[in-house]
Amino acid sequence: MKNNLTFAHILAARPNFIKAAPLINEIDKSGYKNIIIHTNQHYDYLMSKIFFGEFDIPEPDFNLGVKSGSHAEQTGKAMIKIEEILLKINPSFLVVYGDVNSSLAGALAASKLNIRIIHIESGCRSYDRTMPEEINRILIDNLSELLFCTEKSAYDNLIKNGFNKNSTFVVGNTAIDSLYNIKSTKNLYKFKYYLCTLHRPFNVDDKNKLDIILKKLNSFNHKVIIPAHPRLLKNITKDYNNIKFIEPLGFSDFINLLKNSEGVISDSGGIQCEAGFFNIPMFTLRNSTEHLISLEYGNRLVDIDQLDFKNFSNNRKNKLPSVWDGKASIRIMDVLKKL
Repeated sequence: MKNNLTFAHILAARPNFIKAAPLINEIDKSGYKNIIIHTNQHYDYLMSKIFFGEFDIPEPDFNLGVKSGSHAEQTGKAMIKIEEILLKINPSFLVVYGDVNSSLAGALAASKLNIRIIHIESGCRSYDRTMPEEINRILIDNLSELLFCTEKSAYDNLIKNGFNKNSTFVVGNTAIDSLYNIKSTKNLYKFKYYLCTLHRPFNVDDKNKLDIILKKLNSFNHKVIIPAHPRLLKNITKDYNNIKFIEPLGFSDFINLLKNSEGVISDSGGIQCEAGFFNIPMFTLRNSTEHLISLEYGNRLVDIDQLDFKNFSNNRKNKLPSVWDGKASIRIMDVLKKL
């Protein structure tokens, strides 16, 4: 080790692993120590554990077993358990990713213990406070000492709200870094298809609404493949002959499925940037998005009535941000070394 600097990372859900892996590896290469705290907010094997092997990062030093629950329950449990770990290890920095409840819990716990907080993917805003993740994003940014942004519009969001320019940096998207590390793979299917992921309560918890969505997808001109989240599966009551439900996938297999699709339908966040990166048109089945830049790259916010394959927009007309070049984690380490 170059010195005794330690970086503790809060990981909880699929997007965290994707964003964290390049930075964890870069920190390790730079001679500093990583400590991985996995809250188990997503506890299905294919949704969490498999990612450690795929991204070649160490198994967690701590597994907290927080699992699911209401937003308050999940955040509260995670905060209590994270505080216990932080008191034991006293890291130099706590690194939190994105906007999940565990990231907020980690930031709250660390701030009370005067541990310096690094927020990866700072400044993203949907300006929709009905979304719990928007509240998380705002609070985490305000608790963090170092804010790393995926692109300039996120940086501008922070600066216009009074954040210090000296602690706010445009470095790129570490999730995009992970895409550069995937080996080229061929299409697993010999037919044209659309890719769909659904997991948000407002789309899948009401069986009638979910049925309306699936009926719409069932009428698409190509088959729709859905890696099925447990939340979705338990509410399916009918058969849909044009929809193929499959098991949740590891990251490489999922990205392979995305790259070879005719289009994407989802209510998730990170996939909006992934689809834009690969020039795949997308419907986001939500009223808002925190990745507003994705609307320039073929993403479109739609409601159920607009869920028609004919409404897919043309592929992106604008260039991707120059910092989406696979070197975001390197830029982050450059900043940390200077500081």
